[in-house]
Amino acid sequence: MEMIFCRRCGKPLSHLHDHVYRCPNDHTIYANQSPSVGIFFVSLDNQKVPLATRGIEPHKGMLDAFGGFLDAKESFEDAAARELREELHLNPEDYQPLVYLTSEYDFYPYQDEPLPVISVLFWTRFNAQPPLHVADDVSSADWYELSNIDPNRLHANDIRKGIRQLHQLFNEEGTVT
Repeated sequence: MEMIFCRRCGKPLSHLHDHVYRCPNDHTIYANQSPSVGIFFVSLDNQKVPLATRGIEPHKGMLDAFGGFLDAKESFEDAAARELREELHLNPEDYQPLVYLTSEYDFYPYQDEPLPVISVLFWTRFNAQPPLHVADDVSSADWYELSNIDPNRLHANDIRKGIRQLHQLFNEEGTVT
């Protein structure tokens, strides 16, 4: 992400290095990555996960975890609960507590600009397997064999890493390693 003007005083910014900018008034501005959250549900036998099919660009039609960007003053856990309400009409009583899986730095192609994103990914299980009622930016949700997910159908590198981590977490016998 390139920044041109200081958001504090409006003066032109100089790019110092990496994500650090400074204006003539010595205001330092950081172009930090945007936080996002992703949630994977795992079947009781540890063999399947439901994945969302993206209903909007970028990468419309590709597979994704449930989740999205954090809102202001929202924790990763709060964002996960909100996104699950928005995308699947689920409440926290519908699933077990979230378990941290991994995090990953990636880029999100937004309006022809690659936005840096840091994703925190969780996994959980349904308390009782509800039907998947999709909404918001999800066009459909289907169950996939964890061992048979084509990584090229996954929307982003953070989701690919999450699927790899789930593979490592659950061994061939279906038990947590």
